[in-house]
Amino acid sequence: MSSTESPLLEVQDLKTYFFVEEGILKAVDGVSFTVNQNETLGLIGESGSGKSVTAASVMRIVSSPGKLVEGQILLHSDEEIIDLAQLNPSGSEIRSIRGKEISMVFQEPMTSLSPVHTIGNQIRESILLHRTNDREEAQEITLDMLDRVGIANPAQRINAYPHQLSGGMRQRVMIAMALSCHPRLLIADEPTTALDVTVQAQILDLIKELQAQFQMAVLYITHDLGVIAETCHRVAVMYLGRIVELGSVRDIFYRPLHPYTALLLKSRPRMTQGASERLESIEGNVPVPLDPPLECGFHGRCPEAIKGVCDMRVPELIEWEEGHWVRCFLYEKSG
Repeated sequence: MSSTESPLLEVQDLKTYFFVEEGILKAVDGVSFTVNQNETLGLIGESGSGKSVTAASVMRIVSSPGKLVEGQILLHSDEEIIDLAQLNPSGSEIRSIRGKEISMVFQEPMTSLSPVHTIGNQIRESILLHRTNDREEAQEITLDMLDRVGIANPAQRINAYPHQLSGGMRQRVMIAMALSCHPRLLIADEPTTALDVTVQAQILDLIKELQAQFQMAVLYITHDLGVIAETCHRVAVMYLGRIVELGSVRDIFYRPLHPYTALLLKSRPRMTQGASERLESIEGNVPVPLDPPLECGFHGRCPEAIKGVCDMRVPELIEWEEGHWVRCFLYEKSG
């Protein structure tokens, strides 16, 4: 895999909070990362880590009572740099970017596809909005995209409704819709979670193939380390609304720094594991980030927590070695 070391998307100190009756739920609390052109960046962590809210923030589709309260989301093009965080989430400018510059494939296509419109209508709508006003041309592009994503008999399937397709086929339709306008960035939010292993592999291969065809970058959101190893150049590990480690796939898998990353790796099944061996697990659960105290969010579950340090303040994200970042007091440089 190769990527171009030229930034396409820069997220800087992103904070997205949900203002609920019980207090302020800090779903994303100071997240920073860069997605380079043609690169695949993996965003990984347990459920509740803030991965999907990060993606929704980039797309500016965070629903009420959520609000992007701080940070920059810089989209680079040849002509200019646009801060998506400054745009009206309902305005025409962000609507012209969604689908055209940045597209998203969601976890469950049945909640994203309209049940009362054919798949052809739904793909054509995006093409007519962003690429052409010619309905005949839009129809041809739709048929071509259905063919590209491996849907047999596209001329027949174009008139099918979502409920008439299998889960794998619906996910292919979502990918066809997301890529129909040749976006420069695809956000894939757990796109294979509900699919069986064989279809998962097909969808992953399809995204990689189309990424090469369209020369686009991919932000891959998942809790599956196997997907990360198979598809990504770099990995950002999230926990409780913050990135706790960021580095190349090799760094993360072979030289993890943060105790959370190390525990995640130990908890995955291994080919050499015996039938009677139990999987290792991380004790406890991800806490709800409701008015969280100033402390390392992982210290209550961390086997290496330092009393009087980890429970007193939030560690900074530091570059421990070139390209390998970590947020942990074990790596704070003295002086």
